[in-house]
Amino acid sequence: MRFLKANKIFDGRQYLAEGSVLVIDSQNRLKEIARATTLQNDIIESFEGIIVPGFVNAHCHLELSHLNGKIQKHTGIPGFGKQIIMQRMAGGFTKETIHEHALAADAQMWNNGIVAVGDISNADDSFKTKQNSKIKYHTFIEILGLNPANEKMMFDLSLPFFKILQSLGLLGSLAPHAPYSTSFQLIDRIAKFDKEHDLPLCIHNQETEEETKFFLGQANGFKDLYDFLKTDISWFKAPGISSLKSYINTIHEQKTMLVHNTFSTKEDIKAAADKNCFFCFCPNANLYIENKLPDYSLFKEYKTSLCLGTDSLASNNSLDLLDEANVILKNSNAFSLETILQMITFNNASALNLENEFGSLILGKNAGLNLVNFTNNQLQLTQKII
Repeated sequence: MRFLKANKIFDGRQYLAEGSVLVIDSQNRLKEIARATTLQNDIIESFEGIIVPGFVNAHCHLELSHLNGKIQKHTGIPGFGKQIIMQRMAGGFTKETIHEHALAADAQMWNNGIVAVGDISNADDSFKTKQNSKIKYHTFIEILGLNPANEKMMFDLSLPFFKILQSLGLLGSLAPHAPYSTSFQLIDRIAKFDKEHDLPLCIHNQETEEETKFFLGQANGFKDLYDFLKTDISWFKAPGISSLKSYINTIHEQKTMLVHNTFSTKEDIKAAADKNCFFCFCPNANLYIENKLPDYSLFKEYKTSLCLGTDSLASNNSLDLLDEANVILKNSNAFSLETILQMITFNNASALNLENEFGSLILGKNAGLNLVNFTNNQLQLTQKII
């Protein structure tokens, strides 16, 4: 049995009362939360800093880990997408190489205090890593298909990967990639599938200004991307509204995570909040690709719906949630430290339907414990306690 206390203990949503002690059993599970005054001092382990639950990474692309350092910065999303496609078309990486890099990235996240991850997969390249990982993964099988005529075909192509996940005992959902690459009809079909199976949904949302232009019928970078793909989109008629408003009514009271939100307006955010959506930020990726951050002040009133992710090593130098938190802390005073800690613990777990296992101090569970310090307005992981 271990008895743990610190300057502060954060339970995923708030700080515990001063003098609280975490009682941990031999299986690293939380047995109870006691008062220091009821225990002998010599059995209590005292830490300098803040004890928090294990971190939950709301958004990652583990299967792109082998592209670390291979993608040029500041090209914008259309240019980034083109580079990813070119790397895949070149075929310079074997399945073994992809697996090795995914394995290293998984270990990096574990060492960075991450115990659960919401991860995007376009194929089964990362499934072996997830099956053998100490980290709990919820995999979003990503589906693309802008042409409504291909809705059923593209949906059906994703189902075998979903069934593989199930056969391996791994958690998963179906997920549309983004509104500029997935038709309203396909988003609607995916959302209904996830709703029917009580699964969380996620979608890349308003990551680039080009997306807004695309939906307003203005000149935009996606024309060049689709020309590169030799894909005719002359049939596409811009709806003349924001991309988010074009699909928001496909969400049927289910957990839905909107990822990035770099160019979301106050009206867009309100429309999504009315549907109880989560807003996931990936600041380092935003800087890597668009060299732009969201206006975090627009999200201040939605602190229980805010999440944080690392995105991929194709668009980031590391998979470290505290790096992401520190970018926000450095560039905005919109959120308190307490809100930031909630964004990397309970909120992320809730968005992934994992709040009964991770993201908070749960009696009878091992949700991980990290010790962090907060100095000069920046967070640092001091150690993984459990």
